[in-house]
Amino acid sequence: MQDKELLDLSQYRIKKQRIAEEQIDELYQQAFQYSLKETNIREKVRAKMLFAKRFQLKEPSMVSKKAEDVFHQWFLFDYKTIKGQTLFFQFLQSRKLSAPVKMMGALLLTAPPEPLMVTDIHSGDNEVLITAEHIIHDQKECVKTTGERVSEEIQPGSLSFMRKVPLVTDQWLIGPVFQAGSNDVQAEIKKHYHQKNHETGVLWRTFLKEEAPSYILKGQS
Repeated sequence: MQDKELLDLSQYRIKKQRIAEEQIDELYQQAFQYSLKETNIREKVRAKMLFAKRFQLKEPSMVSKKAEDVFHQWFLFDYKTIKGQTLFFQFLQSRKLSAPVKMMGALLLTAPPEPLMVTDIHSGDNEVLITAEHIIHDQKECVKTTGERVSEEIQPGSLSFMRKVPLVTDQWLIGPVFQAGSNDVQAEIKKHYHQKNHETGVLWRTFLKEEAPSYILKGQS
């Protein structure tokens, strides 16, 4: 009887995880479309100018598809509007969401693109489990995503920036994955973070929200 109860609980958690994956993917897609279609031109022009200046790119337009994609993620999650809010926060405020989806939104609101050294990729049931090493805490991370996303975006041995959120049983990948400009930047990121942390007390996630694009785009100008 106890084994059956444990099995039922395990199946229930797996089901809840899959529902949460679908809900947060839908939330992300809606927010992304909101940033593209419901933001005025003045705000977009301001954001592109700030992005180009902050990350030392040619202005006013981005110089590559990678830079354009990084900009769109930064624009949604990390750019502060004239009102001092992120677009993702404004999107959450503009929608009537259930309590569980609001909680997912809060998790995504604070999730930075995080550099992880990919060590293994395991595929199954149209989902992929990515095993990676955290470059600061020296611990293993496991992140799930859908099967079709891995072949081009993520490779073992690469330093990959991933935005991930903890759901019911697993961490789930949100949005695109970006390769670091070079695997050599790993030491540079660690040195820069420790220096900033010592000087200002900045925490890892806040540091990444401010600095990650510069390491993703390193080598572009």
